[in-house]
Amino acid sequence: MAATEELTGILSRRQEINDKLEEGVEIKPKYKFQNVYTEFHEFSRKEIKQYEVTFNKKV
Repeated sequence: MAATEELTGILSRRQEINDKLEEGVEIKPKYKFQNVYTEFHEFSRKEIKQYEVTFNKKV
């Protein structure tokens, strides 16, 4: 149920942003710090760093 609430919050914020952009209102970015090491506990720090390097090469 928590994932559903989180997704609902994200989608509703996205809709608010889209509505305000159509009206020409400036939107302040919302920064949320996210620690990837705690988010993906199933991977080691070394694996996460390798994935970050791979991702940054492609972007």
